[in-house]
Amino acid sequence: MHFATPEFFFIFLLVPVVWGFRRWRRRKATTPAVQFASFLALEAVPAGFRARLALLLPAVRIAALALLVVALARPQTEDFETLTGQGLDIMLCLDMSGSMNAVDMDLDEIASWQERSIEPPNRFRTAVDTLKEFVKNRRGDRIGLVVFASEAYLKFPLTLDHASVLKQLDSLVLDNMERSRDRDACINNCTINGERTAIGDALSKAYKRLEKSDGSGKLIVLITDGNDNASKLKPMDVAGYIGSQPDGPRPGVYTFLVGGGPKSKIPARVGGAVARQSGFLSYVPYDEHVDEANIREMVEAARGTFHAAYDEDQFRQAFSSLEKSEHLEQKVSLRKEQFLPVLLASLGLLVLELLASATLLRRFP
Repeated sequence: MHFATPEFFFIFLLVPVVWGFRRWRRRKATTPAVQFASFLALEAVPAGFRARLALLLPAVRIAALALLVVALARPQTEDFETLTGQGLDIMLCLDMSGSMNAVDMDLDEIASWQERSIEPPNRFRTAVDTLKEFVKNRRGDRIGLVVFASEAYLKFPLTLDHASVLKQLDSLVLDNMERSRDRDACINNCTINGERTAIGDALSKAYKRLEKSDGSGKLIVLITDGNDNASKLKPMDVAGYIGSQPDGPRPGVYTFLVGGGPKSKIPARVGGAVARQSGFLSYVPYDEHVDEANIREMVEAARGTFHAAYDEDQFRQAFSSLEKSEHLEQKVSLRKEQFLPVLLASLGLLVLELLASATLLRRFP
């Protein structure tokens, strides 16, 4: 039992003062009385039931006042609830290179999507949707994002404003690799040029942000589908440096290699434009060579965790393991107010005492 305002218990210190004052007044007061020569006859008469019961009235009043003081002290009961996912600092590193336009499904599956007037989700869209669900479930965690392709840059720093994080994720525009004759740059207002992939630079930027943070736990979540071919900093050097840090300040590194299976397809291009048929994208087999062994070696150097996901289902399943495993447990004391039953008991005793003294146990002078 916990009392939110225990200072009210000091009222009990006034009890002996009040009791002494009342006795002093009784001694000083002159009460009108009828003079009797002797009380022997009255003392011989046994006290009745109501007379004996009336002796309890002061005790009832004292109990009521004591309960009132307890109610003012606000008794509370304590429950402990374990809350998960509290206090982590998480930097997301999202690959936005052109290969993230690929889908990892058969042509029949692609056709079934298009028959519903919907383009199938590519690797990038699957990653964004999965990250959004991840963010919604991370109560109390600070989240930041680094996007990378031909270069890497911080999209937003660590923040608890998850609503803004979700808006920023929705605002990302993947380079669809369409090019005009006038300039060799994306023409769909892409967030970042998707010609190449800078994994090492992205990993470095994420680590530097976490290095300055004071979070109870730190994570880097890297999602990519290709090899590093644009970084100024070699991925192995960055990963080795992260892995050399002590366990306390060293962030956990979770790397997800997405796609690359035999089902991979990518939107076809004719010249600099994306090919379409009946208003929908046309897809061709995408035989990409991803050096999975090299990425695994990088993750091992960082003392991280590696997941290979060749299609959307495998990626979502692998990512769910991250959600379940990386949580900080924090016990939070939840207190429930219990003053109301005590207050009602106090009022009930007072009402009982007043009614009894005014009716059944009324005293006559």
